[in-house]
Amino acid sequence: MKKKDRILRAGMTHVLLFIFLGTIANAVSPKIWREDSQTAFLKGEPDGVSLTREGTVTLAPSYKRVADTGEDFVWALSVDKDKTLYIGTGNKGRIYMLKPDSDRAELLFDASDSATVHIFSLAIGADGAIYAGTSPGGLIYRIAPGREPTEFCQTGDRHVFAIVAHPDGGLYAGTGGDQGRILKIDKQGKVTALYASKDPNVVSLAIGTQGEIYASTDNNGLIYRVRDQGDADVLYDAREKEIHALSVAPNGTIYATAMAQSGRTEGNGREQKRSDQSGATLYAIRPSGLAMRLWNTDDPMLLDSVTDPDGTVKVVTGKHGRVYRVWPDGNATLLAELKDVNPWVMIAAHNNAMWIGCSGSGEIYRIEKEFAREGQLTSEPYDFDRVSHWGRVSWQSETPAETLVAVQTRSGNSEEPDDTWSAWSEPITTSGKPITSRPGRFLQYRLILKTQSEDATPMVRSIKLAGLQDNVHPRILRVKAEADQSGNEGENPEFMEKGVWKIDWTAGDANDDALIYTLYFRSIGEPNWRLLKDDLKTSHYFWHTEAVPDGTVEVKVVASDRLDNPIELTAEAVSAPFEIDNSAPTVQLHNIRQIDKKVRVTGSIQDAATAIHKAAYSLNSDDWKVVFPTDQIFDSPIETLNFSIQNLKTGSYTLVVKAEDALGNVGVGKTVFEVK
Repeated sequence: MKKKDRILRAGMTHVLLFIFLGTIANAVSPKIWREDSQTAFLKGEPDGVSLTREGTVTLAPSYKRVADTGEDFVWALSVDKDKTLYIGTGNKGRIYMLKPDSDRAELLFDASDSATVHIFSLAIGADGAIYAGTSPGGLIYRIAPGREPTEFCQTGDRHVFAIVAHPDGGLYAGTGGDQGRILKIDKQGKVTALYASKDPNVVSLAIGTQGEIYASTDNNGLIYRVRDQGDADVLYDAREKEIHALSVAPNGTIYATAMAQSGRTEGNGREQKRSDQSGATLYAIRPSGLAMRLWNTDDPMLLDSVTDPDGTVKVVTGKHGRVYRVWPDGNATLLAELKDVNPWVMIAAHNNAMWIGCSGSGEIYRIEKEFAREGQLTSEPYDFDRVSHWGRVSWQSETPAETLVAVQTRSGNSEEPDDTWSAWSEPITTSGKPITSRPGRFLQYRLILKTQSEDATPMVRSIKLAGLQDNVHPRILRVKAEADQSGNEGENPEFMEKGVWKIDWTAGDANDDALIYTLYFRSIGEPNWRLLKDDLKTSHYFWHTEAVPDGTVEVKVVASDRLDNPIELTAEAVSAPFEIDNSAPTVQLHNIRQIDKKVRVTGSIQDAATAIHKAAYSLNSDDWKVVFPTDQIFDSPIETLNFSIQNLKTGSYTLVVKAEDALGNVGVGKTVFEVK
């Protein structure tokens, strides 16, 4: 029995050892990918989810295609008191109506005149009639309930881009073509020009809280304030070329969507404003004219805006079909992204819903206040730098009753996912579970949110995924040794010490492991290395060499990643050979020979390791005078001297010769002589 136990214990020991080694062989510092902000989540691809200003992910409002007019463009929308939606279209100049709870757009008006191609604007008048602005004939039609459509007026311009109804009756119109004009039209259809802009098109109108008219243009991006008597002033001159849409909040704030490039192709030949801006901007402008760039998007098309009673404003973009809700402080929530939809116009519907009309399809979409039943956020691929094994995925979320959060992952070795990537994993529904995707360099997650209640949504605050790279050797790119001595250019001699060498190296680790270093040295010709310093965490070392014999040495640096790995990997590199020389040169004065009133001095200088750098003499403690060797250049550890001292008077003299080697060591020779 005891023998059997020993065998079992021995076998288990080998199994555990195998598991342990298999684990630590790949051990490096884990890399954590964490996303917990709107900025991070916006890099991904949302589908049926909202990305809130607080940095959370929730289900988006549901949306659906309600009707298809069959036309090419939906240019204008208007809703009457009975919640019927009216739809102005192109390219055949037709108006459709969509009754509440209907999914069929009924033809209401078909322009019979050849001058009408587009219905660019619609408004419901105080009399309940529908007014339609057309292009290119510049006509305004009136469609009264239960009556045949009639021509209400001719504006005299080519395009009627905007119509707003005055509460007391009559209309205001924004026109364009050769010159953008703001028109006042009374109940009988009489047209009065209130103001003519220098820009070719007035593209949007809005009525302020005090009854004033706000108008915007393309070409130069101007916003005008016009009073009923025709007085006008420029409220704001934007950097962008076109102010595409205006809306007024209950507190009087004017919201303006501005685009760097004009969406209108027709101009009047006048010079356009140059813009180096990209994307689009939402401005908030007070009636006083104080303007603020409230919110920016990199989408070039910021097409329409709708103000809410709570002071927020909804905007719709063209390139990605996104609807945002913007707060007065400039923060925004991505409410929804309409897939494969090209929005152009947006208007509020009943029950806090929104109507969207599309360009290029003639379709009508409705965004509801209820949550979508399912949505997902697909992240952009994350680069772990090297092939990695995956750890766990965890997230912080709130899941009310009847809601669910799940995560899928996939991995690959190409920057863009393709057919070489792994398939999406099975959904992980519990935070903290292992990632099952195969090892790879890139990882991608898909966040899935579900609900069974239209009034409840899960909310995700953050997600975290862990990866572990295979360990690789560190690298040492260079090792350099420099004498830390006084007199070097650019150095402060006050802090220099003789016999000190600075050993400096550059090293790195592809796993981002912390490195620790060991230094060795040896003299040239020696087979064995001697320990200089271990457990260094910096990439330099000051070596005090006073106790090191003179001669040529080299230094080896060994880098280790053992601080982050149970089984270390190392790299090493060796410096170029350099001279240790802490001994002063020997100066010998061999002969002093007098010739008349001068003496000739011969001698020699010798250093144990390095070349002689310079020499000088002093006579009777006078100033030092430079001398050169017999070959006129100091470039050897052994040099000979042969120099003359002239114009000497009779008497006794003390001659001192000093020599300095390449490392700053100074030696002195001395003699006394008589001049007769």
